[in-house]
Amino acid sequence: MSEINRRRFLDNARKATLGLAGGVTILVNPRSARATPANDRLVLAMIGVGGNRGQSLAMGFLDRGDCEIGAICEVDHRLHEPRANEYASRQGGKRPKCVQDFREMLDDASIDAAVIATPPHWHALATILCCRAGKDVYCEKPQSHNCWEGRQAVAAARKYKRVVQIGTQNRSAPYNMAAKRYLEEGKLGRIFTREYRQPWVVEEVV
Repeated sequence: MSEINRRRFLDNARKATLGLAGGVTILVNPRSARATPANDRLVLAMIGVGGNRGQSLAMGFLDRGDCEIGAICEVDHRLHEPRANEYASRQGGKRPKCVQDFREMLDDASIDAAVIATPPHWHALATILCCRAGKDVYCEKPQSHNCWEGRQAVAAARKYKRVVQIGTQNRSAPYNMAAKRYLEEGKLGRIFTREYRQPWVVEEVV
């Protein structure tokens, strides 16, 4: 199994998120007035930029060079100005629109895809509404609070033929699949000790 570093993994995840794996864009919004060609920039709506995850995703997409942020959807209006200024400085001065209610951007045909990083109770509904509006979606985990919500999101993605990815890439990552096969084939042998890797966002205890 080949070694893969964090930066490369995150870049691959972002490519998969937007259908860019292998350098081929499959994300095309039929409702978009721009009819995004394969080599054009993707216009994103960031839904939830108040926390670490939303901001980290925004910076990651802007780092790619083939994405721009066209809308900021954030309930805390105090973040609109600083986030808009920051994103504009990274995309040639283009300032994204700012709204508190993400539903206000659903009819914006210039938006190709939505990146959802709200608190979890909004994940399923936001995914469904974005799919219905013709937007492709990347949504942070967890996708839903229960199986029923998750099934509705899957049904919406299929019904409206949208590209949707949930931030649980590790579940299907090649290195984890290889590790699973290794275990199932009994190649690890008898285990005498193990180590638990702590969550990556923790406060140090003083």
